[in-house]
Formats: sequence, C-alpha cells, structure tokens
Amino acid sequence: MSSVVTPAIVVRFVGPVRRPGPERSLTLDAAGLETVGALLASLGYAPHEIAALTVLAEGVRLAPDAPLVGVTSLEILLAIGGG
Repeated sequence: MSSVVTPAIVVRFVGPVRRPGPERSLTLDAAGLETVGALLASLGYAPHEIAALTVLAEGVRLAPDAPLVGVTSLEILLAIGGG
C-alpha cells in the first residue's frame, strides 16, 4: 500500500498586499493548481489584481503563466513602480 503525498506550497504575503485572511503565511494544497495565476485566482485575486502583484519563488520572479512544478514556497507582494 502506498500513500499519495499531496503537493503543498507555503505562501507568504509581504507588505501591504491584500491577504485572503489575517495570516501572513499559509500552506496551500496545490493539487490541481498548474500555474501561478491559478494559485492566485484560488486565493480570490481578480485578474486586475494579479497584474499588480509580484510573485517570487526563491527570489526569482514568476509570471502568472509560470508552472508550479517543483515550487514549494512563494512570496506575494505588490509590484512597486516609481521613478
């Protein structure tokens, strides 16, 4: 008998980004979530909000269409512009 391990991703919310709850981090069951955008949508972010977010995995920025294969943790923060 073998057990199936459900993929999990630790998500950290950095700075003033809107969070789905009061927690600054949570662990999500990533089963069925194929892309960063799908994960963000599962957290309740609308498409216009997703465009304003920066998502990092181990310091590397990921686009909404980036696959979640092998990702174990993410940081979500607001994209900041200036000049």
